[in-house]
Amino acid sequence: MAFFSTNKILLLCAASLSVLLLATPASGQSYNHLLSGERLNAGQSLIQGNYQFIIQNDCNLVLYIYGSPRWASNTGGLASGCYLAMQTDGNLVVYDYGNRAIWASNTGGQNGYYNLILQKDGNVVIYGKPIWATGTSYSGSAVVVIAAARNGTVGASGAEQNKVKEMGKIVQVVQGDE
Repeated sequence: MAFFSTNKILLLCAASLSVLLLATPASGQSYNHLLSGERLNAGQSLIQGNYQFIIQNDCNLVLYIYGSPRWASNTGGLASGCYLAMQTDGNLVVYDYGNRAIWASNTGGQNGYYNLILQKDGNVVIYGKPIWATGTSYSGSAVVVIAAARNGTVGASGAEQNKVKEMGKIVQVVQGDE
């Protein structure tokens, strides 16, 4: 079993929280996540390496891998002035300029803190609990993503063999069975 020291975890959590709170994806900087209550306007995207998850100007939500479309909401041309919203109920929704939903992940449920992540393996996943994904994971993911929510809690995701223990505001990642 591999354990991280408490100091390293606290430092990593503080750094993650600082990065998440300094700016949002809509600020023009490149991000790979969208938190509950945040949105991407038409033409904005999440970026992770050679992967791009974009709400296009024609209102189509598309995942590009190495410049080729791999997944789409098929909403292109249905409306204009669209935006993508990660709602606080866990539902990912494309809205038109009149705030009418034209596509949804249909993952709405209990209000909480959710995080949409374009992962390093090309999969786009809504975390709280993994409730929706594009199903586009193309390479093994040995990466553990630690994300800080606005309420001060921290969550982690990663390869299936990783197990996560939440201990208040500290996360301990454990390899293998415990």
